[in-house]
Amino acid sequence: MRFGPDVASSLALLSLYTVLINQASGLFDDSFKGRRFICHYTTWSRTRQNEGAYTIEDIPGNLCSHVVYNFVAIHEKTYEITAMQPEFDIEENGFRRFTTLKDKFPNLKLLAAIGGWGHGGEKFSKMTETRDRRKRFVASVVKFLHKYGFDGLEVVWLYPGNFERGGNVTDKDNFYYLIRELQKTFADTGRDWEVSVQVPADKSRLDVGYQIDALCEAADFIHVIGYDLRGWWNNFADVHSPMADRPHDEGNFVGLNVEHGVNLWLQGGCLPSKVVLGVPLFGRTYLLDTPEGNSIGSPTIGAGSAGEYTNEPGYLGYCEICAILPNMTTRWDEKAQCPYAFNTIEWIGYEDERSLRAKIEWVVQKRLAGIYAFSLDLDDYRGHCGEPYSLTRVIHKYYEETKKQSLVTWP
Repeated sequence: MRFGPDVASSLALLSLYTVLINQASGLFDDSFKGRRFICHYTTWSRTRQNEGAYTIEDIPGNLCSHVVYNFVAIHEKTYEITAMQPEFDIEENGFRRFTTLKDKFPNLKLLAAIGGWGHGGEKFSKMTETRDRRKRFVASVVKFLHKYGFDGLEVVWLYPGNFERGGNVTDKDNFYYLIRELQKTFADTGRDWEVSVQVPADKSRLDVGYQIDALCEAADFIHVIGYDLRGWWNNFADVHSPMADRPHDEGNFVGLNVEHGVNLWLQGGCLPSKVVLGVPLFGRTYLLDTPEGNSIGSPTIGAGSAGEYTNEPGYLGYCEICAILPNMTTRWDEKAQCPYAFNTIEWIGYEDERSLRAKIEWVVQKRLAGIYAFSLDLDDYRGHCGEPYSLTRVIHKYYEETKKQSLVTWP
């Protein structure tokens, strides 16, 4: 049957309207694909001494829309998904204990993160370089999600195309192929599984490792790492999650900030409704060169002391930072929208409730999909400095207030 031009035009408009309504209806409170607050759980935090130990049973599922299990791995010979710490993941039922959180929090979505810094990039590079290996990996992921009851996979390849971490020049294309094949296979299962990708905010890394527009189309969500943009390795004191450029930013540090990093993905073709901003619940610490040199940009001579819980030089969880702040001088970087603290020896750049609210307001303004926080065990989870999970609660409050807002980006 043929229609006149007016009727055909009306039908086309009706079809477009239906598509847009269907898209919008999937972007509210109860939707798997709507606004989100993603919390991260790290398996290694369980090994801390005494009350510092953080277990699966400590996870506050009522404060998060999603929780991510860090990490699983790629088997170096079979190229299948595998446990990173089998003694915990399997022998101590880590996977199953994690996914049974749904018994207590039925609306909670649970993801597994594969990769991470310690995993390296070489296994990803080798797994993705042939279609047969990718196919084998994707099939193993489907079995894994079915077996343990996860709701999806977060791919944390740090970083495609980075030769120093085992990458090569074909990673950029092969990474896209992997995400596209995961997404298609997930859709074919008929399950509401999602595939998300954790990505950098550093343009130099994007140029060599990421097909921004294609990757954004293939993935359900893009998780932009909005932290570790500075550190003790740079030999000058600075906050590590600045919102914007400051007058002292020069050379490679120009544009190395949250706003510019997220905008690279948006300008590259990502829908805001697919972009999640990552925020840290930890600080980066430095040893000052001189007691008087305590302003941002002052020379430093190495990493600050390791914390009691985190036990890593140059790195402190907020649970450790909040306890020592009363004995330090605190300042605020207006352009960066971040606090810092110092004494005569050490300097700390970190996040607090004020800085997180600034990032939250920006996320809402940009109509992004939400925020992820790394990680629960770095917040003041025992409440030694006040209410437990003080930083997590700030983000949760935003999530509750804004989760029903439409995330549709209108042309």
